[in-house]
Amino acid sequence: MKLTLIGLGLAAVSLSSAQVFVNTFGSGDTYNTGSGATISGLGGVLASEEVQGFRFQVANSGSVGQMVIAMGHVTGTPQVTMRLYADNSNTLGSQVGSDYTTNVNSGSFGSGTEVITRDVSAAGWSVTSGQNYWLLAQSANDAWLAWNFSTDGNTYSRVVITNGGSPGYFDSPGMAVRLEAVPEPASMVALGAGLLALARRRRKA
Repeated sequence: MKLTLIGLGLAAVSLSSAQVFVNTFGSGDTYNTGSGATISGLGGVLASEEVQGFRFQVANSGSVGQMVIAMGHVTGTPQVTMRLYADNSNTLGSQVGSDYTTNVNSGSFGSGTEVITRDVSAAGWSVTSGQNYWLLAQSANDAWLAWNFSTDGNTYSRVVITNGGSPGYFDSPGMAVRLEAVPEPASMVALGAGLLALARRRRKA
């Protein structure tokens, strides 16, 4: 019985400890619920296209499987396109993998329901430990979104592209996001096997 529980515990640890590449959320996944970077389109109420992002250093190497992001919706189509770029001497480099487009929570900004979790494994975002990358957000043409600021207390290089012009760079708090790998299938199989073995032992007892 003890061996079964130990095996189950190890499988659970492996399953829950997904490899984290970057995490700018504060303690307990907190973030600034009342302020964020404006992400907007030319056809929206702001009549200005604002594409925004920031630079960060990744802690591990691997393929990004999951994105957790605090992104609020104000008006227009509740949709955002995320792009990952390599760093080129503190400026935007080449794009890594493909665009990732998803819906956000409609009417959510400031109401505390901004956090969304998405499987981004199909985007092909592969990163290398110790390297810098940029993550950028672009809204639908008619939309106004807000990427909630981080509360981790750090300062990051931020980029803003207004109406398709040249990128502008400045220092700023980061925006709330976590990029992580999805636990390997072997870990999930191990957890399932552990649960099955525990159930069998209980039936025999």
